[in-house]
Amino acid sequence: MSELVLNWGIAAAGKISQDFCTAIKAVSLANHNLHAIGARSLERAKEFAQKYDMSKYYGSYDELIADDKVNIIYVGTTNNTHREICLKAIAAGKHVLCEKPMTINTSDLEEVLKAAEDKGVFFMEALWTRFFPIVEKFKEACTNGSIGDIKYIISNFMVPINAVERLKEKDLGGGGLLDIGIYPIQMVCFLMDNEKPLKISASGHLMSSGCDEAVAISLLYSNNRTAVINMSTNCVQYARTSVIGTKGLVEIPDFSWCPVEFIKSDKSVHSEKLPDCPPTNFTNSVGLIFEAEACREAISKGLKQHHLASHDNSRLIHHIIQESMKQLGCQY
Repeated sequence: MSELVLNWGIAAAGKISQDFCTAIKAVSLANHNLHAIGARSLERAKEFAQKYDMSKYYGSYDELIADDKVNIIYVGTTNNTHREICLKAIAAGKHVLCEKPMTINTSDLEEVLKAAEDKGVFFMEALWTRFFPIVEKFKEACTNGSIGDIKYIISNFMVPINAVERLKEKDLGGGGLLDIGIYPIQMVCFLMDNEKPLKISASGHLMSSGCDEAVAISLLYSNNRTAVINMSTNCVQYARTSVIGTKGLVEIPDFSWCPVEFIKSDKSVHSEKLPDCPPTNFTNSVGLIFEAEACREAISKGLKQHHLASHDNSRLIHHIIQESMKQLGCQY
C-alpha cells in the first residue's frame, strides 16, 4: 500500500506561507508536494509558484480550493479571513491546516470545527510549537518528578511589533493576543494538560485603534497552582518560559514559541539542532515541517484531528484569549 502524499494548496503568498514552503523544500520532506498557490494577485501567485516549483497558481482562493488534486489547504491569510477560507475548503472536502489564530472569536471557531466534524475532514490549528520534538521532552522534564509538583508557570512573549500595520487594524483581527499572546497561552495549556483554569484575570493596555498592545494574564488552577502570561508588542524580545515546582525549576531561556534548548532542574542544558534551512522571515521556521508531517501522519491513520493540537485544545486556548480580550475591552 502506497503512502499518503499530501498535495498542498497554499492560501496566501505572505511571509508565513513563504516560510512554510521554504521549510518543506529545505528538507525535501517526503510525501509532501507543494502543488498549488492561491493569492489575491495572479502575478504574485505566479512568482510564488515559480519560487517553490509549484505546478499550479491561481489569482483567488476559490480557484485554489477547486483544484481537484489539492487534498489539504494551508491557510496563511490574515486573521479576519480564516473563517471564510476554512469553511470553503472544508465544504470542498479538503483537509485544513489553519494558521493561528484559527478564528478571531469563539462563535466562528465553533462554526469551523463543527463544519470539519460534519464533513469528516482533518482540521488543525497550526500550533506548531507543540510539534517540536524538544517541546515534548521539555514537558517530560517538568513532569518527571525532578522539580516536584508544578506550582507556578511564567510564560512570556514580548517583541517590538506594535508598528506592524495589520496588528493595529481591528478589521484584520489585529492585536497582540491573537498574534503572539496565543503562544504562551498554548504553552501553559499544554503543560497543564489542557485543564480549564478556575479563574482568568487579565489587565493591560490598548493601542489607539482599540487593539490590545500589552497584556498580563493570571490563571488560577486547582491544587494551588498558578500561571502567569505576559505579552507585549512594545518592547524588546523576551520569550522565556519558567516552570517552577516544589523542588526545582525547568526553563526555556528564550524563543519559547520555537525552542531549541531548555535548562533542566540540575542546571544542565538540553539542546536540539534544527535541520539546515535557507533564511526565513521568522525565527526557526524550518520547524514548520514538524506540524506538516504531523498532519500527514494523522490523516494517514484516518484521524480527523491530532491529539497534540486537538479541537478541544483550540477551544480552551481561545476561551482564555477571548475572556482576556473581554476584560481588556477589545473583543471582536
